[in-house]
Amino acid sequence: MIVLKKTTIFYSLLFVVTSFVTLTPSIHAQNILLPDNNPTVSVIGEAEKQISSDQSKISLAVENSATDSNIARKDNAEKMDKIISALNTKGLTSKNISTSNFEITPNYDNQNNNYGKIISYTALNRITLTVSANVNISSFIDLAVNNGVNRVESIEFTTSKKVIDENYNELLKEAFINAKQKAEILSGEGGFLINGVKRIDISQDNGNQPSLPPLPYAFNSNSLSASQKTLSSPTQILPQGNKLIVDLPVTFYIKNKIQ
Repeated sequence: MIVLKKTTIFYSLLFVVTSFVTLTPSIHAQNILLPDNNPTVSVIGEAEKQISSDQSKISLAVENSATDSNIARKDNAEKMDKIISALNTKGLTSKNISTSNFEITPNYDNQNNNYGKIISYTALNRITLTVSANVNISSFIDLAVNNGVNRVESIEFTTSKKVIDENYNELLKEAFINAKQKAEILSGEGGFLINGVKRIDISQDNGNQPSLPPLPYAFNSNSLSASQKTLSSPTQILPQGNKLIVDLPVTFYIKNKIQ
């Protein structure tokens, strides 16, 4: 099993990459798989390495309410156009900016227990910025906030599949060596010999990596005045690395020592 721990601004996120390959020696006779009753011992080899994050994903949102749903939608659209235009001036394109959510929800008169009466509508436009972790992402956030973003929802530092693959084979070798060492320790204590490999279970990513959702960065600019947004110090964001962990289950054949 490969586990990639991802780090956000405040927390570590766990990535579990799952795909199963089983290498099993077998004996065939007339297309019938004969049972293998030879004794075995199973261990899990482990290896890990700290690797750099080379991508950043920033979730930004514009949210506002109005008595008319179309007005709420229009106000959000105008603000989002302004935000994207400002980000374009910093070199970001459609490859870096994507819409991740858009919704308009009614607000009911719950305060007066008039639950069926709609008193306003809230529009939410959310975009995701995907950029290199090596660039100054603080400048993108500050620029977006100054141009209308009122929710910075999450910042996630990730490691691309290319970087994972570059380090995977090295860790795979180390994990197998570790598994063999564990089996040899057991053989010394148990009085048996290692007699070959029966099975190796390899887990490796073959597509999109499932992950836990990023935890919120929890910044809301609605409480800031225009002058505060302009005069406040730049946002300090420090990228952090990730840890790539390879767990390799290995089953060894064993036999008794010859007396």
